[in-house]
Amino acid sequence: MSAEPAAAARSNHRLRADKPVQGLVLSPERARRAAPWLILAALAGGFVLTGGGNLDLGPLEARIGLSAAEPLGPFGQMYGGWEPAVWPAQVAPSALWAWAEGGYYPAAASVRWPSAIAGVLAGLILARRAGKALGVAASLWVGLCWFSSLALIDRSAGAGLDLVAGLGVLAALDRLVSRGSDGYAGLWCALAFLAGGWPPVALILLATVVIGRHEARLTPRLLVPPLVAAALWSAWALRAAPAEAWATALTLPLTQRPAWLLPLGVLALGLPWSPFVVLALSRAVREGWPAPGRTLVFGWLQVAGASLLVGTVVPGLAAAARLPALAGLAVAAGACLERLWTGTASRGARTAFLALTAALAGLWLCLAVIGGIYVAWAVPYYRGVMIVLIVLAVPTFLLTVSAVQSAQCRHGLVALVLVAACLKLAHWGFYVPEWNYRFSQGPWGRAIGQWILPRWPVYTTHAWPADLALAIGRPLRQVSDPQFLPYQSKIEPKFVLLLDTEFANWPAAAPPLTPVARFQDERGATRILARTPGDASWHRLSQLSREE
Repeated sequence: MSAEPAAAARSNHRLRADKPVQGLVLSPERARRAAPWLILAALAGGFVLTGGGNLDLGPLEARIGLSAAEPLGPFGQMYGGWEPAVWPAQVAPSALWAWAEGGYYPAAASVRWPSAIAGVLAGLILARRAGKALGVAASLWVGLCWFSSLALIDRSAGAGLDLVAGLGVLAALDRLVSRGSDGYAGLWCALAFLAGGWPPVALILLATVVIGRHEARLTPRLLVPPLVAAALWSAWALRAAPAEAWATALTLPLTQRPAWLLPLGVLALGLPWSPFVVLALSRAVREGWPAPGRTLVFGWLQVAGASLLVGTVVPGLAAAARLPALAGLAVAAGACLERLWTGTASRGARTAFLALTAALAGLWLCLAVIGGIYVAWAVPYYRGVMIVLIVLAVPTFLLTVSAVQSAQCRHGLVALVLVAACLKLAHWGFYVPEWNYRFSQGPWGRAIGQWILPRWPVYTTHAWPADLALAIGRPLRQVSDPQFLPYQSKIEPKFVLLLDTEFANWPAAAPPLTPVARFQDERGATRILARTPGDASWHRLSQLSREE
């Protein structure tokens, strides 16, 4: 019997049945594609979304907040009546935000956050289109020029901005400039009508004439959606409200005066980037753009110029013209700055850029040092912010001087980014708390609201400022005569907000009033919160509130 060993092949097998866990691998191509969007998200978060809901509302924005507390209708609603100056697409985002917060009444954040998000979406639309026509670097500079401008840092209606209403206008104009009059442009135009009425639509239709290209002409696909939206809105308005409110909403823009200072205001809102639009006059800068990029930049410049012209001379178009003009300046400035960053601009363009940068950095140094020292000395609360601004302003100016001496445009661009960051810090750390404490109606409204249960209505015999009414955080209802007060609701007591003269001359035929609290406004005038007879104990009021 043979005892020779037999050769056997051993299979390569694992002792464990589970597969090894592999980490998330991001390919270089995906990382390259995702990097610009991450940078744009960081810019939007740092300049727009940081402190997005901190600033108290002014009178114009507070009308949207008051309307968000009421059922959605064809117009806004204030004090129990219609407000034709407010459109449904303006109110819907704020009402949705207030519902998501779960509070009893919309706050300033319910209006501020939808505006900030609309500004971010508009910037992403502009940056995406610039990236397709001019390249990734241009998209980043366009996004920076949009997100870090004073307009997007502040976003308040006091500067004439309504980003929620302007989002549809910018998106429709973006389609017109890049793709032409297609169905998407028509849908955005319909949204612009529901958010602002006929002025935004008129501005979009004017752009089709100004652009002057065959693909951007008036077409049924552009005109039918806003016409259908206008017809449906009119039917809704005539059914839900008097015809006078429908007519007032359509004719109200014509009652406004021409905005002769609109161009200067737009240039100021576009700082610190708007002055660099003049670099587009350089042939070397224009020739550095590819053909689709030149079409995009020139189209937006035409839109910006036409918007500034008609917004200045035509009543009612100024509010709709600001955002398209700002968008045109941002696209053109970003495209020019991208040429400077890559070093392909001419010597004249570089000289003009460095001169403008030195002027802006020098102006900011004077404001930061002189104003910062004064504020830090007078108001210790802002001392830390002012010290940081002064510390940042000095090296920013020195970097600018170094850029001018060495003719390094990249150093100048870095200095401009630092100036924009300082503007954001000054707005967030000084302007917002100063406005909220000294100029807004928030402190007085919140002081009144603390005496009243949530959801409990407050009555008045005249219209108070909208920002005060919203800050109270309670439904405010206006009665035409004090004698009608008992018929407003079955629950008692009823709280009434009056001036001291109204309280002193309260009619004898009206329900008697008992003063609850007295307040003094910023001018020293007295406001009185009073109530009618009834059980005003906290337990009883809570019970009536649940029953109501």
